Amino acid sequence: MNYHPTTEMLAAYSNGTIDACNGLTLAAHLEKCHHCHDLVTELEAQAAKQQIESATIDDAEMALSANDNLLSGMFDNITNMDRITFTPKSETKVTVEVNGKQFELPKALHRVSKHLGEWKNYGGKVYSAHLDLNESERVSLLYIAAGVQVPQHTHKGVETTLVLHGNFSDESGQYKPGDFTVADASIKHTPKTEEGQDCLCLTVLSEPMVFTQGVARIFNLFGRGMYP
Repeated sequence: MNYHPTTEMLAAYSNGTIDACNGLTLAAHLEKCHHCHDLVTELEAQAAKQQIESATIDDAEMALSANDNLLSGMFDNITNMDRITFTPKSETKVTVEVNGKQFELPKALHRVSKHLGEWKNYGGKVYSAHLDLNESERVSLLYIAAGVQVPQHTHKGVETTLVLHGNFSDESGQYKPGDFTVADASIKHTPKTEEGQDCLCLTVLSEPMVFTQGVARIFNLFGRGMYP
């Protein structure tokens, strides 16, 4: 894994100020990336320490009182342990099917997968399905079949991409499962997959993509661009 969110994005995620769509994408990335997961844990610990250091005496007294109540409740639970039955959590899998193949989704997408729309087919090689999260950004699952090159394009706004399965490459490098990339209007790229290697991604678009070469530019008519 070579591509990660910026420290600023991780900080926004840790303090809860990141937008819902990119927060979802970043949460899925953290499932695969121990490096970023550890960094978020460190940022959360730093924030908690700052809150403790800035707390007033009254805040400290309230916290001590709450801790006393918590400890009392824990003691009651321990003394009644023989009456408590623990049920192990079942590890369910959520999958999607596209182009005759099944892909397992990260846990971060399990709850929102019920909002996944129908797959749209672009020439039998590229498929997309919209995740309707009632947000201004366009969140989609994007599938690219093996040996396919997407026409060169840029973006009116910002595109965040998380590779879920397989890999693809563009002018900047090769992207594998867990890789997290951000592209804006300063970047033109031509994503492509290798022969025998298809790819499934989670994408977030703040504005439509704009094609810059070939007949695909017809989608740019009237300045609208295109959402996959």
